[in-house]
Amino acid sequence: MPKKRISEKAIPILFDVIVCGGFAAFLVATYIAWKTLVERFPGPVNKLLGFWQSFIV
Repeated sequence: MPKKRISEKAIPILFDVIVCGGFAAFLVATYIAWKTLVERFPGPVNKLLGFWQSFIV
């Protein structure tokens, strides 16, 4: 059975799918970690958010 070569056009598409999938997984993990942090430590998180908002505005 002959080996099939991956098309030259498929490699950049696969790369984009892998990079975008990894970024989406990173965003989901960040969201879950943030929700867990807010549930466990609501006081310090609110203080950090207030500091961040005062720094930005």
